[in-house]
Amino acid sequence: MPSSRVWMIEPVGGHRGMHYYDFALCDELRRAGVDVTLLTCDETAACGAPAGLAVRYPFQRIFGEDPAPLRAWRYWRALSQIGASAAREGVQIVHLHYFLLGPADYIFLRRLRRQGIRIVVTAHDVIPFNARFHTRALFQQLYGQADALIVHAEQNRRELVAQFKLDPARVAVIPHGHYLPYAGDALLSRAEARARLGLDAERPVLLFFGQIKRVKGLDTLLRALPAVIVAQPDTLLLIAGEVWKDDWGRYEALMRELGLAQHVRARIAYIPDEDVAAYYRAADVVVLPYRRIYQSGVLLMAWSYARPVVASNIGGLGEVVRHGHAGLLVPPDDPTALADALNELLADPERGETMGAAGRRLVEQEFAWDLIAQRTADLYASLLTSGLTAICHLP
Repeated sequence: MPSSRVWMIEPVGGHRGMHYYDFALCDELRRAGVDVTLLTCDETAACGAPAGLAVRYPFQRIFGEDPAPLRAWRYWRALSQIGASAAREGVQIVHLHYFLLGPADYIFLRRLRRQGIRIVVTAHDVIPFNARFHTRALFQQLYGQADALIVHAEQNRRELVAQFKLDPARVAVIPHGHYLPYAGDALLSRAEARARLGLDAERPVLLFFGQIKRVKGLDTLLRALPAVIVAQPDTLLLIAGEVWKDDWGRYEALMRELGLAQHVRARIAYIPDEDVAAYYRAADVVVLPYRRIYQSGVLLMAWSYARPVVASNIGGLGEVVRHGHAGLLVPPDDPTALADALNELLADPERGETMGAAGRRLVEQEFAWDLIAQRTADLYASLLTSGLTAICHLP
């Protein structure tokens, strides 16, 4: 396998919890013999990169309260600096994960192609949920610049190929990896986690974790909760995460309407790394009532902490969650079906623990980062030896 020098460009990083993914993938790529450097945002600097991993922080102050045009200019400036130095520093492959400012990203990709640098794009979402600058026509152009694309599930591959008329041979399915490096082998006990959060030791606890946005279906979960409370009167729903392009007030209004005040506890903020374990280990079930999703880090985080899940049967979730094995699948936007599944697991705690243990074994065996990194390294090697050109030849 030829050696490859790769710049991994992932600008979100520690701003929204992507550093887990970035560090795990890059560290295992390094172990697989890839000369990889992670280029990410300044907020990632405090997240503790693995020893020996090369990390740079060109995306300075692109998030926060500064005016959007100023933050966009900083993002464009970072891309320009990266484009100016990549070929000079002998970079052979640039691997991108998110396009934050589509027109600027397109110009950047065109510059890389003119320099003869191979381009790999991981399409975590076939079309991002943020509609601004994210039109189908623009993504046709962006994806058309890539020599190879990666998705996390076969369903996502089919959708990507169909929507953008791509050559299927250029789209690889490589799973999203687990979070075991952060969960660790010495798992926090349920009792310890609940004590840390100030929760009753015996109360049934559901967890909704991560960004709060309309496509995540939190309102569906809230509408399902009264039927769960009828069967399990002490049930508590933990909501932990920050709001993203949504209105938290509408969920508060729904909770008041449904009389859920005594059954919901919310921490509406980004959850720091040191607190994540307590939330997952305190939960009896992790709930993913999503309306639209391609793959979920929350799912793999839940299994890394040996927690069972109830998830919508959509996108890549349907492929990964084996109904009745490590969790239960329900139709999206169906509060009745969701309540039935939650009651099924809460009524049988031993079954939930068995499912959680099965989920942990699943991520250890099928979502291990060394396997994912090796498949990614093999993809890089094929690009350097095959002379592939862009997936679509666009004007």
